[in-house]
Amino acid sequence: MQEDNSQLIEKLRRFHTIGHLLRSPLYGETKPFLDRLFSEPRVFDFPGCRPRLQSFLRIVQWNIHYGSRLEAISDALNQHPILRLADVLLMNEVDDGMSRSGNVSVTRELSLRLEANAVFGVEYLELGDPPGPPQYVGHVRKTHFAESSKSRAFLHGCAIFSRRPFSNARAARLHRCEDNFASAEKRIGGRAGVIIDLDLPGGMVTVGGAHLDVVNTPGCRRSQMRSLLEAIDQGYPERHGRALVGGDFNTHTFSNGGRLRALRNLIRILTANEKAMKRTLLNPFDREPLLAELISAGFRIDGFNDAQATNEIRAAELASSAHLPVAVRKAALNRLGSHDATLQFRLDWIASRGLDALSEGDVIDTATGVPSINPCTIRGLTDGGLPLSDHDPIVVDVRI
Repeated sequence: MQEDNSQLIEKLRRFHTIGHLLRSPLYGETKPFLDRLFSEPRVFDFPGCRPRLQSFLRIVQWNIHYGSRLEAISDALNQHPILRLADVLLMNEVDDGMSRSGNVSVTRELSLRLEANAVFGVEYLELGDPPGPPQYVGHVRKTHFAESSKSRAFLHGCAIFSRRPFSNARAARLHRCEDNFASAEKRIGGRAGVIIDLDLPGGMVTVGGAHLDVVNTPGCRRSQMRSLLEAIDQGYPERHGRALVGGDFNTHTFSNGGRLRALRNLIRILTANEKAMKRTLLNPFDREPLLAELISAGFRIDGFNDAQATNEIRAAELASSAHLPVAVRKAALNRLGSHDATLQFRLDWIASRGLDALSEGDVIDTATGVPSINPCTIRGLTDGGLPLSDHDPIVVDVRI
């Protein structure tokens, strides 16, 4: 069934402020639809899906940048020697019915191609169709899409894919930090977590995935993490049971949004010790309290992640995005070395409570003979010489 929200989008985008919209008769008419849209995750069943590993569970976390390179992404997830054996995949920046990703349900399409059940939680109803960065525009391959995947839904969110049975799929609205209606990318909604109860041989494990705000503060992201963790434990008489969370947590250590914050960020870059800055961006525990929030809730981060960057930003891009005077931008570029210099960030994480992460060779899969591996970041995934996403996927094997 093709979904088309185009007429509603045309009506909603006429409003200049969220207050104006909320006071309108149109909002009263559409509120039941919007409430369902943001509270009820969409489940896609793939009958007969089977795990690719029997003796341990491989988990992948990946921000797929809208799914704008969907065909190459699905090829990587089916053919890469490490990624192809993952039976639980947490994905962020997943589109449904956006032109930048081929006007398809990316979750539905990947469910078919990966032969996995899937859950999609809506974060935003987009009131436009913003393009991705220039290197991604025009590279969507529009062939071989399932008819049921086509839509003009204007939706964006997070998804979980699993080849193992699960139940109780749900969405969790996270703490709101900004007025998305007033942002450059005009939209309705807010950050959300997607949660399932995964059925494993050792018992149920609650799995949650989320994409936290890149714009705003470390304090905002801590509040969003707290919302996710509360939703994971909600409704269970025995709280703090076995659970796993992953996502693009945007632990870049800066406070973004507005000219003043941009200036403070550049001052920090200009005055920081280069080696110390590099260590902080890859190990952001002192500046991103959401990681402490995870630890205080009983989750382990150490052992589930390597120490590699999952995202990098060119110095020229960082300086130009600040909208600051030319002299300040030049000083920042000189401090970083050149326009081609980059800042490398660890933005993506997996953490668990009650599960053990495996190392190289700890367990040998009885069905395939494949050994477990150390937690790792998969770098260098490209399509036609261009990266599949602006994030690299991360992987961890866990005992089941």
